[in-house]
Amino acid sequence: MERSFYIISLRYAPGNWQHMQSFAGRLLQQGCPVRFLISSDFRWMNETHTDITEYSPASNSVTGMLWDALAFLWSGGVWYRKIFQNSPPSGLLLVMWHPLNYFLLRLVKRLYPDLPIIIWLHEPYKDEKRQYRLKAIVICLIEWLQTLYLRYTDVVILHSQRALRLFESYYPEFNGLKRMIPLQFQDNCFGEPTARRYVSFLGRADRAKGIEIFFALIEKMAQDNLEGEFLIVTASNINSYLETLSSAARQRLRVINKPKISDQDLRETAANSLAVLALYKETMQSGVIPVALMKGTPVIGTNIEGITEWIRDGETGVIVSANPSLAEIKEAITYIQTHFKEMSERCRAHYLATFDDRNWEREYGWFLELLPARSGHRVNSRGVDNGCR
Repeated sequence: MERSFYIISLRYAPGNWQHMQSFAGRLLQQGCPVRFLISSDFRWMNETHTDITEYSPASNSVTGMLWDALAFLWSGGVWYRKIFQNSPPSGLLLVMWHPLNYFLLRLVKRLYPDLPIIIWLHEPYKDEKRQYRLKAIVICLIEWLQTLYLRYTDVVILHSQRALRLFESYYPEFNGLKRMIPLQFQDNCFGEPTARRYVSFLGRADRAKGIEIFFALIEKMAQDNLEGEFLIVTASNINSYLETLSSAARQRLRVINKPKISDQDLRETAANSLAVLALYKETMQSGVIPVALMKGTPVIGTNIEGITEWIRDGETGVIVSANPSLAEIKEAITYIQTHFKEMSERCRAHYLATFDDRNWEREYGWFLELLPARSGHRVNSRGVDNGCR
């Protein structure tokens, strides 16, 4: 029976779908069968891989996740066991945290002791938990669960040097492979930009991502009667922020606010933007930055490690202080307006060199050697038949 490589995300995190789909596409190009085992909430995004997908009944709420774990223990994981028995795995990539992951990995290792298990670890550790208040309890739970996963993990992939350093500091007992590989994206272009007119905010509207600064900037620009148009694309509830805007400020803002934000929405917005804001207070890596760079759009980012690792000040964006004033941000916008053409070219080049999934063999070619040998062959980029592993 032919074995398949499993990409697993029992927790719904829509921003990860583009990375999972990219990874699957590159494996399939190498002649290695793939299967998805993912939350049913991904169903609306999955248009091309439905025939190789199993949708997990796992929940996304904290209480629901705990019940999922209890149900798994009660049933002995029979539903998951049948999936692996019907289509045995050649390897496994775990994408997002979920309490079920520990029990699932333990089951898989019991059934297939030599199976290589890889984890994408997006957030290995958070230093300052007190700022998250009650959410800090959940963060501690996640970090504890991650220590359990690592018992069954062969390879950990971190997506930034900061994440790698934190992982090495807080998980020194891990003796498997550790690799830093930037987030990879398919270079899909959904239409050409009509006008570079917006300063945009993309994604979840959290304080930690600078949402309050974004709305304050719109209001200040309107009060001072300065030119500038703004756009926000988010699934978050932003009604309380919209209500604070004056009518003059509201006229400057275009809003795309709906429960499901697609990759197309985000990429079209980046393509039509003069600049994308990444005014984060803390981040390990940002999916917004590669999307902006893909579309040749400079980024205005705060002077924190998770931003400065990827943005070159004055070249692919402008770095402002960690707690920027509105005047700083306005100066950054003016700088980008003046230097947009050369900055846009550098953004695109940086994306191609760093985040484009056509670099997959450079970043993940070693990983193919971890997979068990099977029938079939693949041809590498030089046309040499290596067999399929």
